[in-house]
Amino acid sequence: MFFSYFALSLGTLAVVCFVMQWLLNMNRDTNKTGWLGFGAFLTFVAILIFVIGFIGSLYAHSRQVWMSVELTKIDSFEQTYQVRSDNLTKEFAHYLAQTYPDHEKDVFSKIEPGKVDVYLAKYPELQASKTIVELVNQIRSLQDDIYKQRLDRAEKVRDMQYNVRSPWIFQWMMPDISTPEK
Repeated sequence: MFFSYFALSLGTLAVVCFVMQWLLNMNRDTNKTGWLGFGAFLTFVAILIFVIGFIGSLYAHSRQVWMSVELTKIDSFEQTYQVRSDNLTKEFAHYLAQTYPDHEKDVFSKIEPGKVDVYLAKYPELQASKTIVELVNQIRSLQDDIYKQRLDRAEKVRDMQYNVRSPWIFQWMMPDISTPEK
């Protein structure tokens, strides 16, 4: 938008210069070209600014498309990590339900991936099992990966929303890609 307005302003000034030169030449029989040269200079600068804005907008357009593809990839990674984390949590709960008395099976069936550490602290004898400790570490790692994917997604969404509102980009050149809100 900024490039458009600035180039339009310079173009308007160039037209004024050309009109001034025409009026000077109309009233006098001299061929002074002072306004004509200044108008040509302003026209050149206006075209140059428009070209720079156009090139910048092309770059923003391609980056917007790339970020849209990246968001799709991030979403698929996050879903994959979440499914894997849920499966490992179910395996953890199943192991706990087999190891401990029947009255605690209801508690173990409601375990969430983010709360596995709580059960490890609540039942310190579980830390003796390498299998359980490795399982908890895998769940922790997957939860960290999910968190990283969410941060990356939030960054991409922020950048996409900025591109849609940026005054330095020709908005008519932006692709018709919806920017997610979450």
